[in-house]
Amino acid sequence: MRKAMKEKKDREAVYTITGVVVHGRGIGKHVGTPTANLQMEGHDIALETGVYVSKVFLNCHTYYAITHIGTRPTLDNDKNISIETHILDFDNDIYGCAVTVCLYEKLREVRKFDDLSALMEQVQEDRFLARKYWGLDQTNCALYMDVKRRCAMLGGQEIYLSVNEFGVLYLLYAFPQTTFTKEEIYQKIWREPANDHLHAVENTIFQIRKKLKPYAKEHEYIKTVIGYGYRFYPAQ
Repeated sequence: MRKAMKEKKDREAVYTITGVVVHGRGIGKHVGTPTANLQMEGHDIALETGVYVSKVFLNCHTYYAITHIGTRPTLDNDKNISIETHILDFDNDIYGCAVTVCLYEKLREVRKFDDLSALMEQVQEDRFLARKYWGLDQTNCALYMDVKRRCAMLGGQEIYLSVNEFGVLYLLYAFPQTTFTKEEIYQKIWREPANDHLHAVENTIFQIRKKLKPYAKEHEYIKTVIGYGYRFYPAQ
């Protein structure tokens, strides 16, 4: 197994890109998945669009990543091809830095998703597959939510949630920059006026935290904003 892992990590890249990290629209960072937007330098060969397992070489360090090459049909109608790389377990400011991105296996084609939440779900799956490709420890992986099976993955473990627990956690997870009041959570998940039922939200949050705690390595995924409500806090 060690030999197979070494052979995979020594695999040659199918293409190498060099360029400078420039400012994008900031949507990735807003939803908890920051990307480095690359401005290419002197490449005449047209790259095949898609989402790739990749490596990033930056300031004498190597990082594992996933790279999107193509348009962004879920977010806008811009037909220009962009190169965006999400570096795993990395959230430093690298604007203006020169980087080299090596592309390895193609994970999937670029496609349009129904909404931003569906796109986020796919990005989490891409991250999971990239870690698996490189043989990385999944125990340090960020929380991944499987919408089809309605469960969460954390620390390599499946965490089964009730219907309302999944709904509440996914609502917070999908909008990590938003703080939701108890009333908002109740109305969105229970689909009725909150009235005097806010204890249901409090109990659901308590149960979610209890189920995540054994695998969260002391990280608190749901933060209480005193005097207001709750928000999701992604692991770095």
